Amino acid sequence: MAVTDPSVHYKDIVNSMMSAMLVVDSDLVVQFANLAYYQLFGGTEAETLGHSIFEVHAEIWDEPSLRSLLESVIPHDVDVRGYKLEQTFPVIGARVLNVSARRVSRAGAPTGQMLVKIEDATNAVMASRAADESVEKTHAMMTEVHHRVKNNIASILSMLRIEGRQLEDEMGREVLQRIALRVESMGSLYELLAIHDNTGIVQLRPYFERVCHSIEQMATSEHMGWSIEVRGDDLPMSIDDAIALGAVVNELVANAAKYAFNGRQDIGSIRVHMLDRGDEIHITVTDNGIGFDKDHVDPKSTGLGMRLVDMYLATLEGEIERESGPMGTSCFIRVPNRTRANDLASSGTMIAPKATRKSAVLRSEPAANKPTTAPRRAAESVKESTKEPATAAE
Repeated sequence: MAVTDPSVHYKDIVNSMMSAMLVVDSDLVVQFANLAYYQLFGGTEAETLGHSIFEVHAEIWDEPSLRSLLESVIPHDVDVRGYKLEQTFPVIGARVLNVSARRVSRAGAPTGQMLVKIEDATNAVMASRAADESVEKTHAMMTEVHHRVKNNIASILSMLRIEGRQLEDEMGREVLQRIALRVESMGSLYELLAIHDNTGIVQLRPYFERVCHSIEQMATSEHMGWSIEVRGDDLPMSIDDAIALGAVVNELVANAAKYAFNGRQDIGSIRVHMLDRGDEIHITVTDNGIGFDKDHVDPKSTGLGMRLVDMYLATLEGEIERESGPMGTSCFIRVPNRTRANDLASSGTMIAPKATRKSAVLRSEPAANKPTTAPRRAAESVKESTKEPATAAE
């Protein structure tokens, strides 16, 4: 049957749509408005049809950016998708509307008509803004918490240093210094968290660099003559795991700084290297010092440092292996990358089960064995990735 009224092609269909819709011609004159449009904006056909879209309903559509977009649809055959128009409208009040428009095609050929769809996005936009504000407030509160923790740790460090300066007993001063280093390793983490986004994740390399810098600064003049270098992959880790691993690195580097170069005249080197192995993190702490004798126990040593290392690695489900010889001491740490595993789990990625892992493989050493060492195969793995001299890794 021949159809003479072009509106028949879309009237019934457009009227049944839940979204407000307009059909306009190439001059942007309104040819048709569906029922949802009148329900949302009011007005009558006489006030709407035959008028420019920019003149109807108190000129609510005559917004410069939107006007420019709509004027380009038919001449350039482009679409407008989800343009947000936020203002106070005559009938519905303050609203955020999503405006979309596209050229109408008939029998595969473009026409001189354009379909404009208007959707009320107010609730979704307001909910999104409320969520963003909540996140911002949470970040602000977490930043304040991290600042306060950092400041409290700084106060504790000041008290420890004041007490240490007043002590005449050398052993007592050394004990306080080691305690201060342990406290400061945690303070370095919260200092990083206070100046970065509060994602609950910290990057290990800048954290380790701060820990090692603290050891260099707190070392007394008789313990100088060595340098610390931190290299390797920059790995993200959760706060709790970073605190534990930072404490481990702090103990190992501090032990090397104190014991590895006794009696040495040349400048020693301590190196911390991190390697991303996907589901595992490998860390080596090596020095080119004098090594240690398992049969000789330092009468001043309590062995607390190594017990702390073992304790923290147990919480990380990690392993440590040690070697020492006349060319230096090396310790190899292997811990699961739980941050990566959690990310994969949250994204729905399946992780193939691994062979049964011991929660912690730790060799009990005498208290004097302050520097700890890594296995030769681990050292060789690091040598291949860093091309460092063999004496620094073996």
